[in-house]
Amino acid sequence: MKKYLLFLLLFLGSHFLWAQSITITFTGLDAANNRVQLDSVTVIDVTKGVSETVIGPDSVLTMQINTGIADQTNDGGFALMQNNPNPFNGITDVNLAVADAGALLLEITDVNGRLVVSHRASPRQGIHKFRITLSAAGIYVLTARQNGKSSSVKMVNNGGGNGEGIEYVGVVDARLNAYLQPKAITTNSFDLGDWMEYVGYATINGTQCESEHVSQELEDSQTVVLCFTETQDPQYGVPCPGMPTLTDIDGNVYNTVKIGNQCWMKENLRTTHYADNTAIPAGSTYNSTTPYRYAPDNNESNVGAYGYLYNWPAVMHGASSSTANPSGVQGICPNGWHVPSDAEWSQLTDYVGNQSEYVCDGNTSNIAKALAATTGWSIDDDCDYDCAVGNIPSANNATGFSALPAGSYGDYDYDNFGFGTLYWSATEQDSENAWFRSLQCDFASVFRYYDYKYSGFSVRCVRNEGGGGGSTTSIPTVNTEIVFNIGTNSATCYGNVMSDGGESVTQRGVCWSLSQNPTINSNVTLDGEGTGIFSSLISGLAPNTTYYVCAYATNIIGTAYGEVLTFTTAAEILQDGQPCSGLSTLTDVDGNSYNTVQIGNQCWMKENLRTTRYADGVAIPQGNSLAWSSSSPYFYDLLFFGYGLAELGISSADYASYGYYYNWPAVVRGNAGSSSNPSGIQGVCPDGWHVPSSAEWSQLRNYVSGKPQYCCNGNPAYIAKALASSSGWIIHDYEMEWEPCHNPCSIGNYVYANNATGFSATPAGGCDVGTIVETNTEEILPDGMTMASIFWSATPTIGFSMDACLPDAEINNEDYYEMRQSAFSVRCLRD
Repeated sequence: MKKYLLFLLLFLGSHFLWAQSITITFTGLDAANNRVQLDSVTVIDVTKGVSETVIGPDSVLTMQINTGIADQTNDGGFALMQNNPNPFNGITDVNLAVADAGALLLEITDVNGRLVVSHRASPRQGIHKFRITLSAAGIYVLTARQNGKSSSVKMVNNGGGNGEGIEYVGVVDARLNAYLQPKAITTNSFDLGDWMEYVGYATINGTQCESEHVSQELEDSQTVVLCFTETQDPQYGVPCPGMPTLTDIDGNVYNTVKIGNQCWMKENLRTTHYADNTAIPAGSTYNSTTPYRYAPDNNESNVGAYGYLYNWPAVMHGASSSTANPSGVQGICPNGWHVPSDAEWSQLTDYVGNQSEYVCDGNTSNIAKALAATTGWSIDDDCDYDCAVGNIPSANNATGFSALPAGSYGDYDYDNFGFGTLYWSATEQDSENAWFRSLQCDFASVFRYYDYKYSGFSVRCVRNEGGGGGSTTSIPTVNTEIVFNIGTNSATCYGNVMSDGGESVTQRGVCWSLSQNPTINSNVTLDGEGTGIFSSLISGLAPNTTYYVCAYATNIIGTAYGEVLTFTTAAEILQDGQPCSGLSTLTDVDGNSYNTVQIGNQCWMKENLRTTRYADGVAIPQGNSLAWSSSSPYFYDLLFFGYGLAELGISSADYASYGYYYNWPAVVRGNAGSSSNPSGIQGVCPDGWHVPSSAEWSQLRNYVSGKPQYCCNGNPAYIAKALASSSGWIIHDYEMEWEPCHNPCSIGNYVYANNATGFSATPAGGCDVGTIVETNTEEILPDGMTMASIFWSATPTIGFSMDACLPDAEINNEDYYEMRQSAFSVRCLRD
């Protein structure tokens, strides 16, 4: 395991004085040169007489020379490590520790806080490497956000990169240890040239050991080898490389354990379906040809911990007996895994018996304790003798195999629960019997024998890696991102193959069905090969029907599935999104032409209002930096703000789509306001049109949320994408303290999936008078520009808004709406 000691030089005053990043890598080795997992390393500055402890494994202690102020965070196992090299010449790499699954946002901003480049990913748990490319010299901040957590590091680029980019390189270590500790923040001062002493601590064979002391001067980056005189098996109870967990077709998650060259499930199988989604019937009788499953001790509450018991027909799922190693029989196991043959069970027991630390009293047959769990086993007098599983259970499980006494089923009877466990193999002894392995509380050895195929025993699966290959390949990792454009007979679904598992993805797409667990044996699309984002058109659907859909990806190891999403097709062909009947456009008094859109029973302007006069020709005064009022009407032009629009990619040609801003007196034109439906207030709108009340905005929101085809991923609250335009929106939230933007249903994610209703809300934002008064300058952007749509209603203090980071559309009653001098957009409704 590695420990990183990073030294950074902070800025002084307004000048940044950066020094070379120094990384001290601590490696623990035993007397046989096997890698030792370090529990901690004590770092002693002999010169200054201070010390720090780096808590392991894989912790990061970040210090600033002379200040001790750290700018790197580690939030519950979510942490960016300092990029290397730093400073860099255009290209540098950075590692990110991710403890939880979920959508990830990486952003790089410059010293002025402007977004330079961003990258989205959905990594699984582990330590992942990203490659940064920056062209301009300068100081930058890299920030990672996921599930409400954030972590940042500062970077210095000397220039020379070919453009701006963030590229995913791959998994550095897929095992991100569950015991990852929070980063220590030191207040001590360290300097180059200080005389240092390093001492490592590790648990070896159950004993805390101290390494030899290493003393040397603090200089450039270096590796410090900490030697221990004890030895330990490097395979001891660790999860399988690249796959610490697996998930079956029912969604059950299992831990894994690597023992020798085999990767085993660490828990008993508890699926109720085969990987092809065929159900496994619950049994109430025994049968040697029909597949059945049984709850241990005839109690369903035992299944969570002990798994199900299965008869041999259920285990094999129609496959023939196998004596091979590996067996080649997937049977009841998840994709990428198989039922172990008798030879594979022998490989396990032979390996364990040949490791002295796993045998009891020096007898190579006494290995049951090393495979049995520390809990669940009976400790009565029959089991209470040396080396028996039931004798001192706390000393069990040296291998991490964690066998629990689930008992068995046969001849209409449940037996042996709490006293023993029996595991099927894929190898039959004859037409009526198959081989199994058994652990009993009163035995020290693992028992090998055969029994009737109708018996109900436990199942452990082995990863498809071969008996001695030690391969680290696995099934791919794939996410189901979003379902949109839902019609009466079709829909579109986006998937994302995050990892190929070490083998090429030969087929990907989506599968759907009327049942809750679609598989590739259901309805599928074929959408190419490889990793990355892809879209699939699902056609041939029935109207007004609920479907289940998930993305899939297949490599030589097997098929992986993403999260299952639901959607409901439309009951009939809607007129929503079409121009209003008999009035596809309207023209205001200034001669501006607007498109219209029909949504439910309402006819809306499809564009933001941009008139400078009321319908009777009376001019609306134009506001400036001194013209703000809660009683006098004003409108404001985007050109008034000027500065910064080009940086956001907004040109004068775009102004029409954003419209003008109006304060509330201009919107209602002397009226006190209305909450009626319709509002009855023409206000700033053209003849035949009116300002919508809060009730009319609610009517729009309620109508859209009541149509499944407009609800992102089936959630009736997630309708903002259906109302927002498919351009102009960006994610620009690096100053936010919380991070909801990872939601695929947010407006700013998958913007091409926006605007199913045709409402076409553009992110014009709004203008808060307080900001203008404080700055007293015209060099200011409207608040929320490219991030939000904010619309006035005819109802005092109430408006309608959408945010790029949010999946819902809100009827707002907030403080800034009480500031009637504020300036927001206007949409009008047909009378």
